[in-house]
Amino acid sequence: MASQAPPPPQGSRPGTAQSQRQAPPSTPKYPPGDRSHISPSAMPVFEILSADMQRVKARAPSSFKAQVDDAERRLNILFDHLNNEDLLKPNTVEDMANLARAIQARDYETARAVHVDIMTNRTDECGNWMVGVKRLISMSKATP
Repeated sequence: MASQAPPPPQGSRPGTAQSQRQAPPSTPKYPPGDRSHISPSAMPVFEILSADMQRVKARAPSSFKAQVDDAERRLNILFDHLNNEDLLKPNTVEDMANLARAIQARDYETARAVHVDIMTNRTDECGNWMVGVKRLISMSKATP
């Protein structure tokens, strides 16, 4: 009869014990929809983009409801990141503020150029929210 080796002591497998000691995956500091912790530097992004989204939402034809709702949902992802300060670096927040001011001034070419620059050069900070920004630029331009 062959003798079997005893099982390894608990927690001795490589990686297992260490992973149990590490902090759990980061969860957002604040709940979705909370906007009370957006930094002063990011506040223009939230204020301008959300105001323009409401303007577009009120004026867009009902046939565009799905696109408008999707853009709004994606912008809320951006606003959650701004509130939690967990994705965008300060220079990207500054560029997003410039993009928002360009939309506010109806300077859509500048807004698109800033959008493309962020998408091209800072892909690690981009996410589903960038599609919402792109759609807002297009819809804002098309909505008087």
